[in-house]
Amino acid sequence: METANEKQPVITLNDESFKHYLIERYSGTNENSNWQKLKDASQELISSETWVQLFNHAKEDLAKKGGSLIGYELVNNILLSHDGVTSHWPMNWMWVIRF
Repeated sequence: METANEKQPVITLNDESFKHYLIERYSGTNENSNWQKLKDASQELISSETWVQLFNHAKEDLAKKGGSLIGYELVNNILLSHDGVTSHWPMNWMWVIRF
């Protein structure tokens, strides 16, 4: 059980770095053979649907281990948080991963 004094590792990533994290973390897994091809592909050629699938997988993976994944965007000088991604990949979000 976590106590108030225990610190959990947290990282923040911009969109490009987060996509790189997703590819490095999940392209080598045997769970989805299509993801194995992602390491050699340009990020621009990967579909929005695939990014959303990778996000959902990462979110589920982190939740199983007690972590979380949240996206943040700035709209009209207001910081909005999102715990999910729908059909289109959001551009220019910052991502916070708590392990």
